[in-house]
Amino acid sequence: MKHVKIMSMPECDKLIYSGGIIARQIGALMVVDDENPLGAESYPIVSGGRNLADGWLSQGEECMETPVVCRVGEKIEPQKFAKFVKMGMHEEIPTSAYELYGQLRENGSDLQLPFWASNHETIREYRVELEINDFSKEEAFCYSTDTSSFYFEAYFESGNHDDLYNQLSAQLMDYINILDKEELGAKIIFTTYDFDYHDVIERLNNTPIETGYCDMMKPRH
Repeated sequence: MKHVKIMSMPECDKLIYSGGIIARQIGALMVVDDENPLGAESYPIVSGGRNLADGWLSQGEECMETPVVCRVGEKIEPQKFAKFVKMGMHEEIPTSAYELYGQLRENGSDLQLPFWASNHETIREYRVELEINDFSKEEAFCYSTDTSSFYFEAYFESGNHDDLYNQLSAQLMDYINILDKEELGAKIIFTTYDFDYHDVIERLNNTPIETGYCDMMKPRH
């Protein structure tokens, strides 16, 4: 026979990523089987923030497999945030970078740019390396490498350069809006070793973007 118990964690200040959202964990649902008490399962209960008064049971992994984003009020760097953007894009119902950023801010945290260790100056320029794989004559997949501080990905019709550009530029605007909201001045430059789509990279880097704080007007190389 299985028993279910809810463990309250009202003082917890841990933000977790689970099931396509970033939220504060406020409890855990414990499932214990009398026939296998050592195999108890636990699932996080997360807060609804200011939008919802009550919490809800996350549809993601068990507590021990649920990644911690940060503490409430803590700032995280773009490369760490990119890890959760990648996970969000791979959910059954994909989550965008801007949606995850909104959840981060809703719970009292935000982003900060890293510093150079040598002189402690803020790093303002970021290169996003894109890899492009053609699965077949019909479909292709583009994604940024793990060395990039911002995560991008797009599924598109093989050879459709306009579709690829439109998807990447829409994701770029999400990041620009995030950086502007945080008043973080930065420059994002795209690179690739795939010469068949080099024109898309040139187009992304040559498109001037009007921003409040980011350096995205001049061609970026």
